[in-house]
Amino acid sequence: MFIENVMIAARAFGLDTCPQAAFTPYHRIVCPHLGIPPTELLLCGMALGREDPDEPANRLATEREPVAAFATFLGW
Repeated sequence: MFIENVMIAARAFGLDTCPQAAFTPYHRIVCPHLGIPPTELLLCGMALGREDPDEPANRLATEREPVAAFATFLGW
């Protein structure tokens, strides 16, 4: 939830974010480069900056399950 709040705050400053968890299996390799002691674990990271709309990777649109397929809102 902490990283989510950082992402929301970044948008307020006109910045884009991309949460990253794909590299966490490699924490033993990454941690020494970041100065993280062996008693701690890298859980997630986040890219922070400005989106390049001309980058092909930024035009990728994946299919999403409709909310109604997995959630029910009662009392709204």
